[in-house]
Formats: sequence, C-alpha cells, structure tokens
Amino acid sequence: MSSSSADSMKFLLLAILAFNILSSAGAEASIPVRKPLPYRIVSFHRGRADKALIQRAAELGFNGVMFQLEGGNVGPLKEFAERNEREGYVALCHSLGMKVTLWVHELSDIPERGDPGYLGPIEVGNEKLWLHLEDRYEWLFGELLPDIDGVVLTVAETQYWATDTDIMGRIVNILRDKCHKYNKQLIVRTFVHTPSQFESVMACVKQLPPDAIIMSKCVPQDWQLRGIYDKAIGGVGAHDQIVEYDIGGEYFLLTSVVNCMPGLLKKHFDYGLRHGVDGICVRVDRGDCEVLHQPSEVNLWALGMFASGRTDSVDDVWQAWASARYGEKAAPGVIQALKPTEKVITECLSIGPFTYGDARGFPPPGIEEDVFNCNWQNWRWDPSFIPARDRALAGDMRFLRQLQVQKSSAMRLAQQSLDDLELVKDALDPADYEILKTKLTTNKVNIELRAPMMLANVRYRRILNTNDEAGKRRQAREIRKELQQIRAVADRDYPPAREIEHLGQRWRVGPPEGMGWPPGGIDWGKVRQWVDRAEKLLAEQGL
Repeated sequence: MSSSSADSMKFLLLAILAFNILSSAGAEASIPVRKPLPYRIVSFHRGRADKALIQRAAELGFNGVMFQLEGGNVGPLKEFAERNEREGYVALCHSLGMKVTLWVHELSDIPERGDPGYLGPIEVGNEKLWLHLEDRYEWLFGELLPDIDGVVLTVAETQYWATDTDIMGRIVNILRDKCHKYNKQLIVRTFVHTPSQFESVMACVKQLPPDAIIMSKCVPQDWQLRGIYDKAIGGVGAHDQIVEYDIGGEYFLLTSVVNCMPGLLKKHFDYGLRHGVDGICVRVDRGDCEVLHQPSEVNLWALGMFASGRTDSVDDVWQAWASARYGEKAAPGVIQALKPTEKVITECLSIGPFTYGDARGFPPPGIEEDVFNCNWQNWRWDPSFIPARDRALAGDMRFLRQLQVQKSSAMRLAQQSLDDLELVKDALDPADYEILKTKLTTNKVNIELRAPMMLANVRYRRILNTNDEAGKRRQAREIRKELQQIRAVADRDYPPAREIEHLGQRWRVGPPEGMGWPPGGIDWGKVRQWVDRAEKLLAEQGL
C-alpha cells in the first residue's frame, strides 16, 4: 500500500472512531437530538467531484450530491454525461444511498434572432419556444442521463434571465411535467441579483404547485460572512425548502486561509430550523479547491452533524472533527488555535457590516473606490443598513473608530492562533504542523494587509467629505502610516515555498498563500502598486 493510501485509510478509521465519540460519551449523547432533515446535500462546482469527498459526505450523514453545471446548459450537460461515463459518479452516489441532481439554466442555449433555428421572442405565448424546451428535457431524461434523480432550475445568470413571474412559471411547469413523467425531482432556486427580481421570483413561487422544492441561499444574494438572512427562508408556503451554504470559500479566500466557522453556520442553521426548512445544500469546492482534509472540513462536519440530528452542540462538532483529523492528543490544542479563525477572516473581508468590495480579487479596492456598491451588500436587501453605508461613505469618525477596534482585535486573534499552534506542535504530525502554520500565517498577513487598506479607504472618504483643512492633513498623515504598515508587510523576509505530500494531496508550505489555485504566493508587486496609487491620490489632493 502506498503511503498516501495508508494515510487516507488511517484517517478514515479515525473519522469513524471520532464520529462515534458522542455515542461512547453516554446513553444520553447517543440519542439523536432531532429527526434528520430530509434533504442533506453536498454540491460540487462545474460538474466535477472528488469521490473521496463524496464518501466523506456520506459518512457524515449526507444523502444527496448536486453538480453545479455552469457556462450554458446543453454543453455542460453533455460534458457531465461524458465525465460520468468515465468516473461513475451517479453509480457511486446511488451505491451510497445518495440522490444525484444537476443544475440546469433556463433560458440558455436559445438561438438568437438571425441564428439558424431562431424560435421567436421570449414570450409566454410563444409555443415554439416552449416545445423546444419540452424536447430538451425529453432528451435529458430519456436519453442523455436517465439515471439522475432530478434537476435544479436556476433562472438568473442565464442567456435570457427568466426572473419574470409568468416566464418563470411557464418554465417550471414544463420541467415539472417532465419530472413527473420520468419520476425525477425538481428543485427551483430563488437566487437573483436584485430585490425587484426577488419579488418577481417569489411571486412565481407562491403560484407553483406544492410538489416543487424551493432552494434559497442562507444569505440574500452572494456569499458574505456578515450577510443577513435570506427573506425567502420560511417564505415559500407549503413547499419543501432547502437552504444553500458555501463552505468552499468562493468569497472567503478559498482554502488559502483557515476559516473554521461552525458557530456562524449554527446560527444560520438554527434560523432555518425555526422557519421550518427541510434541508441543506452545502458547496464543498470551487474550481480545484476543496475542503477535504483542509481545516475548513470542520464546517462540513458541522452542517452534516446538525442536519442529520446527531448533535446541536458546536463543541461536539469541534471535538469529533479535530480528534479525527489530528488525533485525540492534539485535538484540544488545535481547537484552541483554530476557533478564532472565523472572526479573523470575517474581519479580513468585512468593513463594518459590509463586505470590502469583491473578496474574490486581490489586492482589494483602492482608497478612492466605493467598496459598498456590490449587489450583495446588506443595504441593498435591508434598508436599515443604509445609514451605516452613508456613514462609511462620508468617512464618519465614529464608523472609523469602530473599525479600528474591530481590526485591532482581529490582528491580536490572528497572532494568538499562531502562538497557540506552537503549544501543540509536538502533538501534531510534522506535515500537519507545517500546513497549519502556513495557513494561519496567511490569516495573519491578510488582516495585516487588509485592515490598513480599509482604514485608509474610510479616511480618504473623510478627506473628500470635509472642508476642514487641518482635519484633511491629519487623515492624510494617518493614511501614510497605514501605507507604511502595508509596505512593511510586503518587504518582510518570508521562508521559501516548498511542496509536501500529505493525505494523498500536495500542499504548499512556508510563505503566506495567495488567493486561488494552483497554490501560489501573494503578488507583492501588486501590493506595492496599491500603495503607490494611494500615495499618488494623496498628492493629487495636495496632501
């Protein structure tokens, strides 16, 4: 047996042992806290999946696998069918008792005016268009992928957005009829970009027959760690409802950092329970980044254990996962080191109750940019946040002081995690220690870079919104101090990068990670350019 296979087998045995910790703790702990939710799904990006991660999800009580197909409709469905033929995804999932559902995008792959096969305008009365869609789903269920268990309709981010109430209703009814004919499941997503689209989609949901399952994100639009609750949760009448979560980290720096957030997930999960939801759908990867063996795998354990009724305790989740991943001796120290990471990463990516622009890009927006204008910002979905946005845009001093306190606290926590890791070093596998140290260092460097960038942004807005010349000069001096801090982080000596093999994966260790895949370091040249531009803007203001 190869060393990577042996590592994987060892981990599997530890996982099974740790997952039974609650049962061995006493008769009371072995009694489920509630019935399992009917829908417990993991979701994979772009129709690809790590079979070991599917297996892990099954062990944690998940009973469904969803494949997010993107970039069209017909083409991605064909690609998935070919990949499934090679990889046997559907057969594997069925052998584990897991249903398989695929995303479909309507209206997509519709001939444009002037193209061969043009079907006419997108109108409720255009029967030629609707017959075309009927044929498409006859082909999907009858020929291409007869063994799948259902489809997930998304009506936003498509060729023709189908968020209009009547158009969406017509599409859903076509798919519903085909799903009935072929004994498939239909899930309808409520994801949209604007509140007006949301109202239109929810008006359609209220008109749908009750057997259509509704799936809504835990937040109103795209992912953020300080996102408010989605108004769709509990607002779908008699329909079964599934709530979507992202632990793959599309907007959370992927797997370059440590972001262990069982507590935050518990808050959202409990909100769903109080509003009568019937299931969860958990994104576990993005591109080539996935949670298996990562510190963020604890987030999968949390949602799996909550949704299967295994426990209501965040501490139980931490103990079970850390014991499996790092061993019982190391578990307490690892837990202590990793628990603060949720707060650190939240502060890395948030500016007050908002996201700091689009967290998928690096470096973040410049000091002159309106970082509060993204369509997922809380103020767009809840007007009570508008005063906070206005204070931030004006460079309000109270907002600035609160920001300073939050960022200072996060920097202390980031360093404390590294200090706590050193206390448990001798109990860890050397490879695990190096991996955790690299990722926790990345947490620390991220907050050291992003905190002064955020403060400089608000200070610059203060400069633009005051006539107090002395006040402008004070803020300019503070910004230059923050720019010096950023340069100091960029100019540090970091250890050289190395690659190691561990648990069947390759890991980059040593210097802090950049965001994305394949693994790579932070582009310090871009960081310095960010600073140079800020200095130029101050000079242009005569400061």
